Amino acid sequence: MTDAFVENFDQSLAAAFGALVRATKAAGRLPADVAFHRTLDETVDRRLARTGERVLHAANALWMQGRGDPAARAIAGVDDVAVTHDGAWQTAPGFRAVVDAVDTLLERIDVGLDAVLKTDAHRHRTSAAAKRVGAQSAPLVTTVPGARGDFRLVHAQNMPRPQLAFADAVDNSPSTPFVWKLRSKPHARVPLDHGLPSAAVAATPLGRHLHALGIARPDGVTPPGSGAATPVSGDAGLAALPHPYEFEIRNHEPPAWLLDSVVPQEPRAWDATPFAFVDTRAQLDAMLAHLDTAREVAIDLEHHDYRSFQGFTCLVQLSTRTHDFVVDALALRADLHELNAITADPARLKVFHGAESDIVWLQRDFGVYVVGMFDTYHASHVLNMPHHSLAHLLAEYCGVRADKRLQLADWRIRPLPAEMLAYARSDTHYLLYVCDRMRAELLERGARLVGTSLADPDAAHFGELAGIDHVTSALQPLELVLARSQATALKTHVKEGYDAEHGLGAGGWARLLRKWRHALAPAQLAVFRALHQWRDCVARDEDESVRYVLPNHMLFTLASKMPAEPAPLLAACQPTPPLLRLHAADVARLIARARARADARQAEFRDLAQAAHDEAMPPPVHTRFTDQDEPPAQLSAEPAADVLTDELLRAAQSLAKPHATLFGSAPHPAPVPAASPAAERARQIRAGLVLTVAAPIRVISGAAEPEFTLVTAKRAKPAPAAAAVAPKPAVILSESFQSPPTRAAPPAAAKRKSTTEALDLSAIDLSDHESRKSPEARKPSKPRKRTRTQSSKEPAPSAADVEAYDYRHDAVDDAIGETRAPQPSKKSKKKKANFDPYAAKDTFDKRPNRSRVNNKSGNRSLSYKKA
Repeated sequence: MTDAFVENFDQSLAAAFGALVRATKAAGRLPADVAFHRTLDETVDRRLARTGERVLHAANALWMQGRGDPAARAIAGVDDVAVTHDGAWQTAPGFRAVVDAVDTLLERIDVGLDAVLKTDAHRHRTSAAAKRVGAQSAPLVTTVPGARGDFRLVHAQNMPRPQLAFADAVDNSPSTPFVWKLRSKPHARVPLDHGLPSAAVAATPLGRHLHALGIARPDGVTPPGSGAATPVSGDAGLAALPHPYEFEIRNHEPPAWLLDSVVPQEPRAWDATPFAFVDTRAQLDAMLAHLDTAREVAIDLEHHDYRSFQGFTCLVQLSTRTHDFVVDALALRADLHELNAITADPARLKVFHGAESDIVWLQRDFGVYVVGMFDTYHASHVLNMPHHSLAHLLAEYCGVRADKRLQLADWRIRPLPAEMLAYARSDTHYLLYVCDRMRAELLERGARLVGTSLADPDAAHFGELAGIDHVTSALQPLELVLARSQATALKTHVKEGYDAEHGLGAGGWARLLRKWRHALAPAQLAVFRALHQWRDCVARDEDESVRYVLPNHMLFTLASKMPAEPAPLLAACQPTPPLLRLHAADVARLIARARARADARQAEFRDLAQAAHDEAMPPPVHTRFTDQDEPPAQLSAEPAADVLTDELLRAAQSLAKPHATLFGSAPHPAPVPAASPAAERARQIRAGLVLTVAAPIRVISGAAEPEFTLVTAKRAKPAPAAAAVAPKPAVILSESFQSPPTRAAPPAAAKRKSTTEALDLSAIDLSDHESRKSPEARKPSKPRKRTRTQSSKEPAPSAADVEAYDYRHDAVDDAIGETRAPQPSKKSKKKKANFDPYAAKDTFDKRPNRSRVNNKSGNRSLSYKKA
C-alpha cells in the first residue's frame, strides 16, 4: 500500500472497489460468441486484443507478486490455468499455482488492512467497523496443566501490536549495535561520554549513530583511566558500548544505615496500602515525587516476548513502605527514562529479586540503570536456603502463598483485569520486608560465625552460609550479597546476532539441533539450516518471535519431510502459523533449492572421496607369469643306459598329450622368455611335475604277472661316481599299447627305474604288490551278514529265470511299491488317568508306599502301589 492510499483510505478503497465492479459488469455483458463478432469488425478485434494483453500483463504482475519468484514462468493464456470438463473435471498445470498465489495475495491484503486500521488515524471508526477489521476481544482465561500445578493463560483475540506505536523504532538487525537511549546522566560522577570509543570508529556506522544521537565524543579521545579500550570493529563497524554507569557502580559505597543492624518493618495491610495504576504523564510525575522521599524502593517488571523478536516491557511495579505503583510501560515508554533519578541514586536502596533479566530490559527499553542494588535471590543463595524463588521467600517470611498461575498471562492486554493487577502488585508489596528479614539474618549469622571455618563438612556450622569458607567479619555475608548484586547491575544489553555458518549463540541452529533426538540426513540438515535462517530473518523483519513464525516441532517436521510444494507444506504444519501461510510459496522454493544444493554437494564430495581413494590406492593390476604357457617338456630320446627306447618315449608322450593342459601346457608357440622371478619359479615347478602312465609290465620287465603296472617318470638324480653301475641293455617296445600283452615268464631282474631323462627300470619295486597277492598275507575277513531271506541250500536262479528289468518311471514305481515292506503302525498308547488316592473306596485302608515333601511349597505328596 502506498502512502497516498493509506492517507485517503476510504476514497482509495471505494475507487478500487468501483473499478472492480465496472470490470466485472463489462465482462458479463460480453456475448458468448465474441469470437464471431471479432471476425466481423476489425476494430473490435484490435481493441479486444489490446485489452486482453493488458489483462494478461496485470495477471502476470499479480502472479509474480504472489509467487514471489521473478524466475517463475509467466501465464501464456487461459489454457494454462483453465478448468475443463470433458467427462471428468481437469485442471491446467498452472491452476494450483495460481490458487496458491491468490491465497498469498489475500493474506497480505488482510495483514495490510489490519496494520492500517489499527493505527491511531483510524480509531475514530465505529465499533461495527472495528469489529470487521478485528478489534481486541475481552480477556480470555485458559487453564494449562503443569508439573507444579495449573497455570492460567490470560489472553485476548485480535490484540493490537504495541510496538507499532512506539516512538523509538524497533531495530532487530544483527548488523547494527545497541545504542544507549538515555540523553542525560543523573547522579553522575563522570560525564556521560566517559569511556566512549575514540575517533578510531568515528567513520563507522556506530560512530555516525552516536554522533546523530548527540552523545559522541567531540574530540574523539578516550579519557585516560576510563578502562575502555578502543573496541575492535568488524566489517559492519560494530562495537560494544561500555556501561554508562560502570564507574559509579564499581566505586559505589553502600550507605552506613545499610550495614547497621536492622529491625524488620512489617508491611502494611494489603487493603490499607494506597495503590495507583500509572498510565499518564501526570500520574508519572506524582509517582516520581513520592519515590524521591523514600529511602528504599522495591522494583519488578513484567515482560512479553511471544509477539516480538527482542521482547518489550509491559509493566513496571514499584513499592515503598507506604505505597504501591504499577506503571503502564507501553503507554509511558518514552518517559520512563526519568526513573534514573531514583534508580541511579547511590544513597537509595533498590531491591530486586532475580534481576538478571530486569537490568537488561530496563536498559534496552527505557535507558534506565541501577546503582546500589540488593538482590534477594543472591541473599537466598548465601543463606543456603532450600529454594530460591520469590514464592518460597514470601511463604517463608510473610506466610503468604503467592498465586503464580498467571505467569503465562499476556501482559499486553489493556485494560488489565483485576486479578492480573493484583498479581503484579504482590511481587513488590512484600519485597522490602523480605529484604529486612534477610539482611538481619545475614548480619546475625556473620556475627555468630566470626572466625569459624565452614569448609569442613564435619564442622558443626557447615552449610549455614554458602560461598564462604572462613568467616572473617560480621559484615562478610552481607558484603558478599552486595558484591553479587553489583555484578548483576553491571550487565549490559547486547543484541543477538545470527551465525548461519556454525550455528553458535543462544538462538543458533546448533543449540536447537543438539536437543533433537533423531538424526538428520545431509539433505535434511541443509533444509533445517535454511529454514532456521529463514525463520530468523522473518522474525527480525516482522518483529515476531521465532516461536510465532515457525515453532520448533514444525521446523523439524519440514526438515524431515522436505515438501517442495505449498500444499504439502501447509498440510504438514497444522495449525498453520500465519506467517508461514503468508510465505508458503517462498518456503517451498527455499526447501527445494536447499535440497538440490545438498544433493549436488554430496555428489561432489563423493567424487572427491573417490578421486582421493584412487590416488592413494591405485587400481590392482593382474599379473601373470607369462602370457603363454610353455610347450610341453620334451622327453629325451637318446639311447642310454637305464633309459627307455624312443618307441616307449613316443608312446608315453602320446598318452600324456590329452592331459597336458592340466599342467599349464598348450599347443601354441613358445613364449618370449621373461625375466620375472615368478615366471622362472613356475617353470621350475612345471619341470618337476610327476607324470604317471599305464604300461604293460612285460614291456618293462618281461614278467608274466601282473598284467599291467604303473610307470612313474621322475627326473633321475645323477649317480655318484664311486658307485658306477654297468649299463644294462635297454628294453625295446615291440608291441602297441592298444592290444593287451601276453603273459611271459618274469626275468630274474624285474625291477627297473624310469625317468624322462634316464629311466631306471630296476627302481620299480613290486615286492609289496606280490606280497599282497599271496594267500598267506591276506587277513581273515569277517563273514558278512546274510540279508537274503531264502535259504542258502536253495539253488541260485539261472539267467533264464531272471526277467529283464524295465527302468521306465512307471515300472520303477511299481517295483518299489511291490518290494517295499509294509511299515508296522505304531500302537496308540492309552492315556492313563492320573491316580486319585481318594477316588478308590478302599483308599484309606491302604498305606502309602512313598511320601515326599516339597521343600519350597511345603506340600506333601503320597504315592501308592498299584494293586
